[in-house]
Amino acid sequence: MPHDVRDQVVDFVRRWSEKTEIGVGRFPQWLGIAASKFYDWRQRYGRVNEHNGWIPRDFWLEPWEKEVIIGFHRKNPLEGYRRLTFMMLDAEVVAVSPASVWRVLQQAGLLSRWKGKPSRKGRGLSNRRSRTSTGTSMFPTSTCRARSITCAVCWMDIAGRLCIGICGSR
Repeated sequence: MPHDVRDQVVDFVRRWSEKTEIGVGRFPQWLGIAASKFYDWRQRYGRVNEHNGWIPRDFWLEPWEKEVIIGFHRKNPLEGYRRLTFMMLDAEVVAVSPASVWRVLQQAGLLSRWKGKPSRKGRGLSNRRSRTSTGTSMFPTSTCRARSITCAVCWMDIAGRLCIGICGSR
């Protein structure tokens, strides 16, 4: 609620409490305002709403520091944020923590994740090729299991030949 409306409500309650000699505690109830809220308003009478505003802190980075970090990164684009931090400390450019450097570079869109190989998840068995000691590529096409003693395994080698192996008892 704007502070001027809040002050008008407090003035209204004071004025009518004096005129009618009704206790101040009754009016908030009749107005549909919680008593604690009214007493908070009465304490803050005449002040602008500042209770939820950003209060600058000593440890916040200033805009010039952020610009220096971004500029230093642009001069050294191949370095990671941790190394950049200590390079800036050594060069006496700016003294900030690695977390602050990371946050500034992330907000500026200058950090990118390490670009490794794309994930092969969900592509099935046909794309996997693991080499064995004999030089064949093993990717099973079927496995036959009987309840008896033997087990047959079929696979294809690199040349596309069908190979069959028989396991002993299990």
